[in-house]
Amino acid sequence: MAKNTKIQWCDDTANPIMGCLGCELFPKPVKVTNAIDRKLQEAGYQWPSGKAYELLDVIIDMAWKALSEEQRDPEFGLLPGVTTSSIYHARDVVGQEIAKLLDEDAAKLVVETIERQLTCYAAILHLNRGRNLFSPERQMINGYAPMFESPTPFAGRLEKAACSKSLVCQERPGKPWLNDLPRLIFVSDMGDAFSRQDDFDFLREEVEWIASSKGRRHLWLWLTKRPQAMASFAKQLGGFPENVCAMTTVTSAKSLYRIDKLRQVDAGMRGLSVEPLWESIADKIDLSGIDWVIVGGESDRKRKSEPFALEWAIELRDRCREQGVAFFVKQLGSRPMQGGQPLKLKDSHGGDWSEWPEELRIRKMPKCFWDYRSTSAAWSQDAKHLAAIDSDWG
Repeated sequence: MAKNTKIQWCDDTANPIMGCLGCELFPKPVKVTNAIDRKLQEAGYQWPSGKAYELLDVIIDMAWKALSEEQRDPEFGLLPGVTTSSIYHARDVVGQEIAKLLDEDAAKLVVETIERQLTCYAAILHLNRGRNLFSPERQMINGYAPMFESPTPFAGRLEKAACSKSLVCQERPGKPWLNDLPRLIFVSDMGDAFSRQDDFDFLREEVEWIASSKGRRHLWLWLTKRPQAMASFAKQLGGFPENVCAMTTVTSAKSLYRIDKLRQVDAGMRGLSVEPLWESIADKIDLSGIDWVIVGGESDRKRKSEPFALEWAIELRDRCREQGVAFFVKQLGSRPMQGGQPLKLKDSHGGDWSEWPEELRIRKMPKCFWDYRSTSAAWSQDAKHLAAIDSDWG
């Protein structure tokens, strides 16, 4: 559990499962290798489609053979074959091979293409802290999945989060928009807990802590890119506890379908994380049944970041106003654009709203959060009982 997270729209994070089976921010291996082929072809190199995958297959196979010769434990934690993680870890090696086959400019282009394809913050942390086929001696950091593509359960994390002290009537220095609300716990910022149905039994046990007397003092913001799987899980539960806000991610028109799937989740609150936003979607989005929209640009990728047009956020703000949905601007990202021109900010993430145009300084929390605070049985208990809980478990 990460307490006092810098994420602007919550207090803490909790991850019952680390890792994910992939999404548009951490694509399948063939999408990465296709991008390599395409970039080389666009640059004018004589490079046939499919050759990048063939080259990486050979390089990764050689690394596996070297690992076997060292008689490493088969439970080392790596998946065999060409994976997105192994492609990333092989990028310098493949760059060297490309330099031999083509030239140094081609090698640089290939390495940059691989890095640009992987934009998931959680995945990058796993790539740097988990297992590495090309550096098998590197120690894995405890608490992470061995590979991002290997979702790994960690029992007890939601229990620890549930036992955190209540924040009702408390101010949040630096996050005044959260003042007086229950503690907001973002679930699954380091992976997607609904990647595998095999984990549902484990998750059912974990959710008991969310529904417990301690857990009901907080609001749990559970994000997934697999809302159809979340809906199946919620159905098995007979519906999520009333203090769960079911959420999904939207990045472009291609992922708008997730909103329809989210509406099928049996939950009392629903929200969208529209981050990173890669294009205008306001004229296509249906916000019926949605309580909250968070929007943000791609960050911490420097020159590799996709641009974020402020006009997209303004259009989405207006759509939220029309449909009565709370709107929250998290950050403008590393490449904010206004009127087609770069907007220069000191904050590399674009998260300091004192630098923003005033019309985008909006960080509203949904009405359902306040309703839960005022009407839930969790708050109808007398102050002495709540104080006792905090004393025992804070």
